[in-house]
Amino acid sequence: MTVVAPAETKAEFAAAHPEQEEKDGLDLSNEIVDDYGVGMVANIVSLEDDPDAPVLTFRYFVLSLLLSMFAGTLGQIYYFKPQTLVVSTLFLQLFGYFGGVLMAKILPAGFFNPGSFNKKEHALITVTASTAATAALATELVAVEYLYYDNLLPHWIGILLVLSSQLIGYGFAGLFRETLVYPRATYYPSLLAQVSLYENLHSGAGISKHMTKYFFTIVAVIFVYEWLPNWIAPSLIGFSIICITTGSQKNPVLTNIFGGINNNEGMGMFAFCFDWNNISSNTLTWPWVTQVNYMIGVACCCIFMPYLYYTNTWNAKTFPFMGQSLYDNQGNDYDQTLILDANHNLNNTALQELGVPFLASSNAWYYLGSNLSVTAGVVHILLYHWKELVEGFKNTFSKKGESTNTDPYYTVMLKYNEVPMWWYLTVLGVFFGVGLFITQYNKSGLDWYFFIIALCLSAFFIFLCGFISATTGFGINVQTIIQLIGGFIKPGNPVSNMYFTLYGYNATSQANAMLADLKLGQYMKIPPRCVFFAQLFGATVGSIFNYMITVSIMTQQSDILLSANGSPQWSGQNIQGFNTLAVSWGALGKQMYGVGATYEWVSYAFILGFFLPLPFYLLHRFFPKIGFNYINFAILPWFFGYLSVGTNTSIMTAMIIGVFTQFYLRRYKPNIFNKYQYITSAALDAGTQFCVFFVTLLVQGAIYKPVDFPIWWLNPDPSGIWFPDGCYNAANDVPPANTTESR
Repeated sequence: MTVVAPAETKAEFAAAHPEQEEKDGLDLSNEIVDDYGVGMVANIVSLEDDPDAPVLTFRYFVLSLLLSMFAGTLGQIYYFKPQTLVVSTLFLQLFGYFGGVLMAKILPAGFFNPGSFNKKEHALITVTASTAATAALATELVAVEYLYYDNLLPHWIGILLVLSSQLIGYGFAGLFRETLVYPRATYYPSLLAQVSLYENLHSGAGISKHMTKYFFTIVAVIFVYEWLPNWIAPSLIGFSIICITTGSQKNPVLTNIFGGINNNEGMGMFAFCFDWNNISSNTLTWPWVTQVNYMIGVACCCIFMPYLYYTNTWNAKTFPFMGQSLYDNQGNDYDQTLILDANHNLNNTALQELGVPFLASSNAWYYLGSNLSVTAGVVHILLYHWKELVEGFKNTFSKKGESTNTDPYYTVMLKYNEVPMWWYLTVLGVFFGVGLFITQYNKSGLDWYFFIIALCLSAFFIFLCGFISATTGFGINVQTIIQLIGGFIKPGNPVSNMYFTLYGYNATSQANAMLADLKLGQYMKIPPRCVFFAQLFGATVGSIFNYMITVSIMTQQSDILLSANGSPQWSGQNIQGFNTLAVSWGALGKQMYGVGATYEWVSYAFILGFFLPLPFYLLHRFFPKIGFNYINFAILPWFFGYLSVGTNTSIMTAMIIGVFTQFYLRRYKPNIFNKYQYITSAALDAGTQFCVFFVTLLVQGAIYKPVDFPIWWLNPDPSGIWFPDGCYNAANDVPPANTTESR
């Protein structure tokens, strides 16, 4: 029997939002500032529910297991690629849909086939597989131990390490449901593309059939097109207008500022990108307020990165303009093995002889902005969302459905049994014990009380990161601040810092992933206990396959993973980066970031962040209609160093698309926005991911030897003196330096 939520539910919900101007009933989506996502969610998520729809079916177990094994393997392989990719949830969503529909057609009716493939079943399969698809941070630690410290962990230790670090965060998630899942304010804009696709694929309405046809048409077109930038014409990843129009000038300054098609080439200012894999769906799914903060932050980055370098701040010109390594005072790569003893502790005598290492100024600026955003984000939330916080904590001790701040979709869910708190506490307790045992048995150098401190930090950051993600669609990365804290309270040992970071940071990201899936379950009306099971099931399968693939790759490709260049098929850039951070924060935190050290302002940023939002809060109090409250200091400072790494030619294109869709279409063409925005985002991501998968499989060496496309205008010779975006490649015009990163 299908149960439909009372019609007055939406009306009551709208009435509870006097700050939102009603237009066309509940259609608020032409308001470009939609504080609680009322308009977007109401136009995408249905209040209808069929409580009799089967969820944990035979089809679910078969498809979720197969997709989890596949996603866990593919996600870990992608992690070792020169261009780090992730397995798209929308990609798995499509695989799950095709598999479910096929099984519903061919299996005999009954236990193996309880009826039509339904959207709850479909969503739960995707939750399980997407959980497995996340490359576990613990695999980085396993690889660093082997590659840099010649320590191959016993397999049972390695698997327990991955499992404990992945699952301990799920135990924390249960403590934050009342504040990060049930309230109407936490609407998770990043989920709306997924929900839109579920609703359209599983509705029998004529308009949904039309939208399904539209969706698969976009998937097919983008699948064919993406072969161009990914193989045939890689210059489509970026055209530098300035470099091209200035005409063959061998000027590294132009490359630093306007180049960006290659990793660490430049900032990519005024470049244009025609590759959706680089542009990404954030430009379609981030709310307008998030996009404005992103644009302001990137603008600051474009000012400060060149300023720091060309004014020679921190002796910047000695080192690359962009780079993530540690450098000696001559600009060469720093040999960390010379300053560590056999137990991986800092040798101060050797450090005095070799000297304290240096960072590229852009990398130091990135760290500074990251630290600034963490504490500024805490203050921002306290100043502007205090009422929601109080309401959330009250909900913890109130009866179900009593809160006036409750999401109407949660009200529909009250018929289902909630996951008892003791289930979450059991998961937390079990994997706390496993993690504590592993860190002590494996001689990680991390004392038991520091392990507890790491988890306490994680619990604090779960709320900070979760609230920001749930209300803005943007997830901040607190890894650097956790490594900084670990380096100051437990100095001198990079290995212990890696373990501190693993449990302090990874538990945060995993808890927030589970909270987002609980919200997805709320939108899709999936019983909470089923979502709880799906997360644990997917994480367990994914952890095992993540570990197996990591061991296989790191033992067979160790030389390539340790090299600066890597190969066209494999790269150790993520492993190298994690090790660099562990050495700089863990072994040399005080020497590099302490009072009087070269990069002391990176640490001071942590303190400055507490004060940064205050002037704008006061301005908002005096001038409430101007919109100072929409300057979000959890987001804006994080983008101060956004262009310090990677390929950057997509920035201008992403901004233009964001302004066109989230501002122009949403305000002036709301019907088009409501109908096409999120389904288009889902289609572009899905088609692109399919293409990247097949390109990797067929022509980039995942199965056969790599097949290079012939050299032509849009696929220039990589050994030439011009990057594909038209900027000067100085490294190919002179004898190569010791470092491969751009200067």
